[in-house]
Amino acid sequence: AYNVAICQRAQKILNKAGKEKLAELESLILEYSTLGPSALPKTKFNGGEGWFPSIKAANKIRLEAFKPWQLRAYGFCRQYKGRPWFFITGIALTKKRDGADKNILKAAAKEAVRVNDEIERS
Repeated sequence: AYNVAICQRAQKILNKAGKEKLAELESLILEYSTLGPSALPKTKFNGGEGWFPSIKAANKIRLEAFKPWQLRAYGFCRQYKGRPWFFITGIALTKKRDGADKNILKAAAKEAVRVNDEIERS
């Protein structure tokens, strides 16, 4: 089973989401945590939002996204204390067009690299 952690900045944004969005995100996280990412349809989970800071970086992170309706929860998966974890590092509350909001994606990726580097140092 996977564990899920939400970074503080992402949690503050998520607190502004409506109950329906939160319920769907919680449902996706529960399915992910019990059955793994392959259990989620591509319309609800994207395992390939990109590599950050770059594909060639030694400390690269593959950003992924939970995709409940009109919400994106960006983050990454890794082992931590001997168990698989998904760290949510960014939230987009509205989705008005195809593709990710580049600014939100970049901020989520920057936070993901920071969190991963912190874990590596601990």
